[in-house]
Amino acid sequence: VYAFDLFAPEFVAALLAEVDAFYASKLPAARPNSMNNYGVIVNDVGLEPFVKALQDKVCGPLAQALFKAHPHGHPAADFDSTHSFIVKYRGDEDPHLDVHTDDSDVTFNVCLGRDFEGCGLVFCGMIGAKDHRQHCKTYEHRVGTCVCHLGSKRHGADDITRGERLNLIVW
Repeated sequence: VYAFDLFAPEFVAALLAEVDAFYASKLPAARPNSMNNYGVIVNDVGLEPFVKALQDKVCGPLAQALFKAHPHGHPAADFDSTHSFIVKYRGDEDPHLDVHTDDSDVTFNVCLGRDFEGCGLVFCGMIGAKDHRQHCKTYEHRVGTCVCHLGSKRHGADDITRGERLNLIVW
């Protein structure tokens, strides 16, 4: 699991403004995945060119560098397609996310923020490992910071205790 600063606060604000404008339009939005009820698929908001550039220029090369020594082969070798979405956590909507694995080789999870407390990103072991159900780390999100991990790393989100948190997920 790796974490690094990715987006400046000004860029995060601009991205959130686009998401807010989409919500204000009342256009239909598909659920981002089977576990999150609130959020939006990035392509539905018109941000596919942005995510494609992010994948080509940042996510792909980072995945290649970070996970090249993976024991089951190179998980980022075929990082040629993407499913990207924004998830939203609030106490009255999705307050947390159960522990799970992603349907990805590598996941990039960028905190877009808002004002929030709680909702830490909880990590356990790798699926299939003896410790796959054991908690090993809780990461406290910071706006603009990206957490990168293998899709087979079990993880979830603790309860949000105040406010609203949005995250951009790139698979």
